[in-house]
Amino acid sequence: MIAISTTELRKNLRKYLNLAQKERVIIQCGKSETYEIIPARKISDNDSCFSNPELLAALKESEEDIAEGRVREINDSKDLWENIPSS
Repeated sequence: MIAISTTELRKNLRKYLNLAQKERVIIQCGKSETYEIIPARKISDNDSCFSNPELLAALKESEEDIAEGRVREINDSKDLWENIPSS
């Protein structure tokens, strides 16, 4: 595994894309955010996210809600739970 900064990634993008074919490449963005470069061929349709019918149904329903404007804007994350109605 190799960890690099976003600046280093920008300077040598091709190098790290090629390296990601063989090992994990982690990009450190600021002090708290990290990302990983994963070649598309390593992402499988058999991944648990793609094969969970309940999750796929919930995502489809969410997309429909967004398309129909059934959304709730949260202006202050401190009041997140107060803005969500109980079922």
